Amino acid sequence: MQFKRISVRNYRNIEFGRLKLGSPRVFLHGPNGQGKTNMLEALGLATALRPFRTHENRVVIGPSALYSEIVYDLDHEDLGETQVRAKIKKSGKEVWIDGEPTKRLSDFVGKFPTVILSSNDLQLTRGTPGNRRRFFDAFICGVDRNYFRALQTFQKLLQERNALLKQNESDAVVSAFESQMDEPALTICRVRTEILDSLMEYAVGVHREISLDGETLAVEYSRSAELEEEGDYLKLLEKNRKRDGYLQSTGKGPHRDDFSISLNGMSADDFGSEGQQRSVTLSLSLAIIEFWQSRFGFRPVALADDALGELDQQRRDRFWSVLDKNLQIIATGTQRPSRAEKDDWRIIEVSRGNFKG
Repeated sequence: MQFKRISVRNYRNIEFGRLKLGSPRVFLHGPNGQGKTNMLEALGLATALRPFRTHENRVVIGPSALYSEIVYDLDHEDLGETQVRAKIKKSGKEVWIDGEPTKRLSDFVGKFPTVILSSNDLQLTRGTPGNRRRFFDAFICGVDRNYFRALQTFQKLLQERNALLKQNESDAVVSAFESQMDEPALTICRVRTEILDSLMEYAVGVHREISLDGETLAVEYSRSAELEEEGDYLKLLEKNRKRDGYLQSTGKGPHRDDFSISLNGMSADDFGSEGQQRSVTLSLSLAIIEFWQSRFGFRPVALADDALGELDQQRRDRFWSVLDKNLQIIATGTQRPSRAEKDDWRIIEVSRGNFKG
């Protein structure tokens, strides 16, 4: 897949921007705070209409505007030349594919995949379990629509159960919601396990190529509760209902799971250097690209937000060496690529939300 063009209206500080992107290598160049990352974020919305820097729609809508609008022209391996139009409003999202409205978000998610590459994001290793769940959930939602639906359903029911616990509702009322949570919870755990195992088949090899010392990367899915078959979560919720009621929160389930990351058998958070931790994020993102290619027969677009800004030169060189030349990369940075001529980067200058090049 490749982006050919994008037009953006009322998106953060971009009042109106139109870019021609029909090159495998596009670089948005300019000082910080000018709109480079905003444009990259707008491109990333093509995956699931979800900004990678926030969960609030209203944050991305430009000052005094009622909505943001983005139009993508793409060349897709399965769909051919395709136009996608997305409208982000405070009340929700709307999307059209070649003029036809998409009725359900789950029918759109993952059709036009992008992958964020950023060595600056240390939260994957240093952050909370919630940071890691969001990273892997965003990926898995794009490749498995049943997972996306299960996650949406579970999160809604979880909020309702927690609200009932805070209202000190009777066991009978709480139990009615619990019976609906069992199936999506089991689906989430099963799919996380399956997809992570497949992803790591690529991630281990990619990380050995990027790392300086042939490090072995491992990611273990750590469940807060062992859910193996239907009814397991229902029994657990019933068992913990009194405790959950006292704490006014659901203490066990997929929303409390973690993904433990290690290098050579040691915690990447506790023992990894900053360079190693940055490499972990890049390795997993590159592995996601390989996963897409293998499972669906086409590559997503890589969106590199100052991806190599803090890496040493040796790690940078290894990073570029593992990239497929047919992969479209749209990158940002305050310094032009040192390999601009060799890699044939198309440079676009960015200033105050305006784009030239």
